[in-house]
Amino acid sequence: MSKYQDISGFTLIELIVVMAVISSLLFFSLPVFRDVALFSSGTNQAGDMVRLINDLKKRAVEQNADLVMHMDTLSNKVWVTSDHMDAAQKEEAKENSAQLSTDIVVSGVAYPDMPLTDFLELKIRFSRHGYSDAVHIHIIEDQKYVTLKIAPFLPRVQIKEGHVDFEDCL
Repeated sequence: MSKYQDISGFTLIELIVVMAVISSLLFFSLPVFRDVALFSSGTNQAGDMVRLINDLKKRAVEQNADLVMHMDTLSNKVWVTSDHMDAAQKEEAKENSAQLSTDIVVSGVAYPDMPLTDFLELKIRFSRHGYSDAVHIHIIEDQKYVTLKIAPFLPRVQIKEGHVDFEDCL
């Protein structure tokens, strides 16, 4: 027997192929992990709100329905309705709304070409065509000011430190 027949292991080509397969799997799967709470930016409640808004943008296109996120700033509740719901279903959605933590306060909402307002009920529309209303939601969480920037044609919400106006984003 030859002394080379007893050596076992992987060839360089086999290792390169395995590395290429693993790299391509990671390349296509890592963007999916951005929606997982562990990998997304934002603090607890603000991060949950960002994930909800990002999810609504995707769901509106997937379900081919216009969705509306309602936020009652007085009671700190959030609920979602669609254009396919009748009045009774919309009222049921409002009754089953999610309660935001007392640690988060919606201090105001800004729309383009409108002054900062403190609406009692905020509505943000997400279209079946993939766009949404342009809105800045100003929140205070743990005594820290944060602005959630919702842009009409961007797929994700941007989190800005401090109070950011539309003029500051130009």
